[in-house]
Amino acid sequence: MDNEYIILSNITKRQVLLRRIVLFGLVLASVVFATFKWALFIPSDLSLFVRYGLIFLFSATFGWISLYFWSSIFGFVELLRRKKMPGIKRVSTHKKLTTKTAILMPVYNENPLNVYANLLAMARDLEKTGQESAFDFFVLSDTTKPDVWVQEEALWLEIKKKFPKNVSIYYRHRPKNIARKSGNIEDFCVRWGYHYDFMIVLDADSLMTGETVVQMAQLMEVNTTTGIIQAPPMIINTNSWFARIQQFAGRVYGPIVSAGLAYWQVWDSNYWGHNAIIRVKAFIESCGLPVFPGQAPFGGHILSHDFVEAALIRRDGWLAWMLPELKGSYEECPPSMIDFAVRDRRWCQGNLQHLRILFSKKLHPVSRIHFTLGIMSYLSSPLWFLFLLFGLGIALWREFFPPEYFSDTKTLFPSWPVFDFVGTVMLFGLSMGMLFLPKILGFLIVLIQAPKKKTYGGYWGLCKTFFIETLFSAMTAPIMMLFQTKIVFDILMGFDAGWSSQNRDTNGTSWQEAFKRHYMHTALGIATTIIVYLYANSLFYWILPITVGLILSIPISVFSSRETTGLWAKRHKLFLIPEEYKKPTILRMAEEACAELLLVAPCEKGIHLLLKNPIYRALHIYMLSVNAPAPDFNAEVEKNTLKKVQVFANTHQLDLSPDEVKYCLYQPALLEEMALLSV
Repeated sequence: MDNEYIILSNITKRQVLLRRIVLFGLVLASVVFATFKWALFIPSDLSLFVRYGLIFLFSATFGWISLYFWSSIFGFVELLRRKKMPGIKRVSTHKKLTTKTAILMPVYNENPLNVYANLLAMARDLEKTGQESAFDFFVLSDTTKPDVWVQEEALWLEIKKKFPKNVSIYYRHRPKNIARKSGNIEDFCVRWGYHYDFMIVLDADSLMTGETVVQMAQLMEVNTTTGIIQAPPMIINTNSWFARIQQFAGRVYGPIVSAGLAYWQVWDSNYWGHNAIIRVKAFIESCGLPVFPGQAPFGGHILSHDFVEAALIRRDGWLAWMLPELKGSYEECPPSMIDFAVRDRRWCQGNLQHLRILFSKKLHPVSRIHFTLGIMSYLSSPLWFLFLLFGLGIALWREFFPPEYFSDTKTLFPSWPVFDFVGTVMLFGLSMGMLFLPKILGFLIVLIQAPKKKTYGGYWGLCKTFFIETLFSAMTAPIMMLFQTKIVFDILMGFDAGWSSQNRDTNGTSWQEAFKRHYMHTALGIATTIIVYLYANSLFYWILPITVGLILSIPISVFSSRETTGLWAKRHKLFLIPEEYKKPTILRMAEEACAELLLVAPCEKGIHLLLKNPIYRALHIYMLSVNAPAPDFNAEVEKNTLKKVQVFANTHQLDLSPDEVKYCLYQPALLEEMALLSV
């Protein structure tokens, strides 16, 4: 198709270009001004290497702050104007759909009960729109745990009985999870993609209202040059202190960020991997992902595939939108700081892989910006860390090696090192102000536009929450900085993050686990505080905002992960959001669906369920014939399994390893034999 922009309505290509010139011009001007000032404030007696190092680190970190600041300013203005995204054709919500959309739920060792409950709620909400027949649901399983796999199949059979009669739900288990989620979606497209015009990709914790789903399909129908429409998901359904703070921050500050991104991206937006609708034709034609040569972490399949898919779709001329006005799109959040860091590790590796794509041919310039921002979102932490180390190192060096005012050359005047302390403090204040102001703008938007402040805990509850969230963010920022710094270092050293299912339990972090993950943070915080107090006392109070958080990292991690602390905050009207004051219908429906499915969920687990229930066993065996070929098992697994089955025949005691259970699940004749033996 034509690579030229299609001018749809009320904005032109020139106007979009002007937006970007203004935004990035302001960012560049800010960085140049601040870097110039910083270069003047640096002590004059430092070596050129140190001076240039400080200038580079400052400009890189300040550039990141500046982009966040100016993007938020424009986002704030857009939210005040209450205008929808220009350039995209709108359509009546009553328009009858003439296309077919697949709603895809890729899963990997997730809790099947929660997954199916969300899908059942979405299907029932779609039924209310009267357009449910335009949608089919697919559960695309890459699950490797045998017990979870069997439960997925059993619950699929039960949920089919409860689904609206005009909506189909299909299940497919993929024996080999090649390329992980991206490979899962690709497998769907190869097998069934030609049956559908669009696909809505979800995550295991995604939940979307029927109205939003229909609206996205309607927009895709009338905007025939559009390849992706992203609905910004909102965090809900959290209970731990950490997750509730993330939920509040996403609800109050998130719209500022989304609106700011949408302001300059317009039809060159990004894709976040879930809660988005994609034109199947565009995806199939454009999104053949490369497999990088070499070993992980930089080689192999791409982990952060979503950015790449958006770039490839945009490269082929399709438009990509992120529409902040699309509501009714939800997701959940990791319950603890450690779980957040574990997820960050995978994302970091995926984003650093983009270094190999950044300069690929024919990519749209904005796609290159997306890749750069993704990379810098993780590199900024080690850069900040290096900047702090440089500054602290210089202060300690001066303490142990005072400057020489009189050189060996005879002169009437001493050589005074120039250091503008006041200017440095002012520059530091400017940086902190630019970081903090977007939070204030998000807070102001809520005060201005929220019809009822009581949905946020009332005016004073909102103010207290804002203060506590800011304090908590300041305390945890250095911890997350060190987490991300270590992640980047590990990846550069060749350690692969792998791919594990996200922890969604709310049991909390144990003291033992917290000590294991944070003892170095604590030790670094204590050591830095003591050294600065003894040898660079003038910096003591300046460094406290960083070191206090590190020293308290273990208790902060433990207490913020607990449901008890989060629910205490909720009772005291802290971190409340409107979706908690008045629970969305779709969330209530999901909870009711979960209770329904719990009543019909089989009590037996895994292979024992198949051996005792002929219906589930017959279903499982039938599904084997329609899935891909079974994976290869080594001879040792086969030999040990058959020995243990013989023991089972005599004792009725079955003690199989996960690999041995998996071997049995791929052997229909063996399953039937074991079922007879279990009678």
